[in-house]
Amino acid sequence: MLVVCPSCGTREDLAPERWRCGCGGAWEPLSSADFDPELIDTKDASLWRYLRLFDLDLQSEPTRLNAGWTPLLPGVVRDCRVFLKVEYIAPTGSFKDRGTELMVNLLASQGVRRVTDDSSGNAGASVAAYAARLGMESAIYVPAHASPAKQAQIACYGASVLAVPGPRQQAKEAALNAVDNGWIPAFHAYHPAFLLGQETVAWEIWEQLGRHVPDWYVVPVGQGVHLLGAWLGWKRLQEAGRIGRLPRLAAIQAAAVAPVCRAYAKGSRSVAPVEPLGTSVAEGLAIAAPVRGDRLLEALRDTNGICVQVDDREILAAQTDLAHQGFYVEPTSASAVAAIDSVRRIAGESAVVIVALTGSGLKGSPKP
Repeated sequence: MLVVCPSCGTREDLAPERWRCGCGGAWEPLSSADFDPELIDTKDASLWRYLRLFDLDLQSEPTRLNAGWTPLLPGVVRDCRVFLKVEYIAPTGSFKDRGTELMVNLLASQGVRRVTDDSSGNAGASVAAYAARLGMESAIYVPAHASPAKQAQIACYGASVLAVPGPRQQAKEAALNAVDNGWIPAFHAYHPAFLLGQETVAWEIWEQLGRHVPDWYVVPVGQGVHLLGAWLGWKRLQEAGRIGRLPRLAAIQAAAVAPVCRAYAKGSRSVAPVEPLGTSVAEGLAIAAPVRGDRLLEALRDTNGICVQVDDREILAAQTDLAHQGFYVEPTSASAVAAIDSVRRIAGESAVVIVALTGSGLKGSPKP
């Protein structure tokens, strides 16, 4: 797989041990600017419908759990008509499976047999499941305060679950120590194949809207890989001449931990680490220093997007509103719906707005 570092421009063929650029930047897939719809396997109801567009260099047929091709359904939230991209209809219950299915298949084709990641839960469960499917050993480092349901899910796949006391950053440092001791990183925040998998959400939406794009795409942002993947996916369509414009992006963060929103409001070109102002029910958003922060800001600027902060009261109310319509999502996912009033004030009533529902409510502590 050919990759590029957007920080310094270095290009190379990806190796498992070379999990980030020498400058410290995170690799991105170096994909062709072409996007030929004739290469889409329309009989395949998963992200592998785009196999011939991936440039993954897999050595054999992929091992599947068939992530992707999630429903796009109409809904009404806060009296606003929207479309809901139901990403939690996934093998492990979250959008992370889009990226993990590509990432772990690529690692397996490169001869990797044991992998590690740090996660507040969803990515860890996804890596653990795909590692099990491909016969790999996995060790997942989680913050000790992570949802017990998520920790239990990770363990069910046979992974080693290593709970790390303290802030989220401590789990990341523990995973880095494991890499120093010979484990291969399956870091969802860094791996370019994971990011490539997230691009497929843009291609799916384009197909599901009759080869058109929405006016807005609203996404919860912690590490921000889903938002960034969607942006790159739509950019590829634009560069190939398949669409004339990019959707505007709305990044939603918890008020307690909102480094991207703070940096964007200041007009900064980089995201500085922030000190959390407290805890949030949206544990997936508790990222004080996102790995790809600079690129998230670039995506927002490029699409004339917005960044919205929501508090726990708004998040829990949105979770209830969605559940009463049959969509049970975790608080991190509900944050996107909590921001819909802010989006609509800018978008207008006639805009086509899609909200990503990224994680199942069964992941956290169920609430009546």
